[in-house]
Amino acid sequence: MICKVCESDKYNKIGEIKGIWKENKNIYQCEKCFLYFIESPSDEEIYLLYKNEYHNSIKNKIFEFAKSKMRYSRCLNQFNFIKANINCDNKKVCEIGAFDGLLLNIFKNNKCEVHGYELNDRAREYAKNKYNIDLKQNFLEDNQKYDIIILSHVIEHFKEPKEILLKIKSMLNENGFIYIEVPNSPLKNQCSYETLIKYLTTTHTVNFNIDNLKTFVENGGFKIIKYQYYDYNVNKNNEKLKISLLEGGFPSFDNLFNFLLIALKTIIYPKSVFINYDDNKNIWSYGENIRIIAKERIFE
Repeated sequence: MICKVCESDKYNKIGEIKGIWKENKNIYQCEKCFLYFIESPSDEEIYLLYKNEYHNSIKNKIFEFAKSKMRYSRCLNQFNFIKANINCDNKKVCEIGAFDGLLLNIFKNNKCEVHGYELNDRAREYAKNKYNIDLKQNFLEDNQKYDIIILSHVIEHFKEPKEILLKIKSMLNENGFIYIEVPNSPLKNQCSYETLIKYLTTTHTVNFNIDNLKTFVENGGFKIIKYQYYDYNVNKNNEKLKISLLEGGFPSFDNLFNFLLIALKTIIYPKSVFINYDDNKNIWSYGENIRIIAKERIFE
């Protein structure tokens, strides 16, 4: 077993993930680039997990409404970041792991030609019914070329992310761009062990920080145009509130006002729900994300 980013064979076991996969998975950290990764799940485990995930978890209309408003705020933030760094006019945009098509719909409303891929049957059906966007299932069979390819909270779910990045590069037009967004994982000295294990107990096969994400993208043959952090526009140290926002749970009483305030922002002024910054000053925050825009590196 080797690191999925730097291919080092030196790593340490730091814990175990329970209750996510069919079998418990050991978590390792690379000694060289500090990537966290797990024992590779089987193809069957991955297929069953994502095939059944999407709207199956939505229990009522109120929760669906709240979740959709928060997602719109996030997608709007993503679109504005991409638009600020790429000329999106009349571009051909593809999103891998397009979920319910919300981000693609924002691009569509801004006169882009949109395409997307999503494994979950119900998510594809939702995208068609809600936004009239036809999502396909398997991008590995795609031979089209695109101007912008988006992987938002996707690359960390693949068993072999380097192979996926190579495939994505083959799908880009000349002078095309990729947008990659992932959660920002903490170093071991940036949080308690309990918080670290809770954070890593997800469906992710790898967990990046900004440094090994940049290495991953550059080793894949890309030149980074812009990278950035972004997070919920709340107190960075309010971990309980952020967990409520991420998991969709009801907040504790002492966080009720802050929770309702950010919920109100999603309706009245969705641009204010998230805050962007170029440097986190080495202070990790639960729920923080990192993103990169890059284009293929041309060797002369």
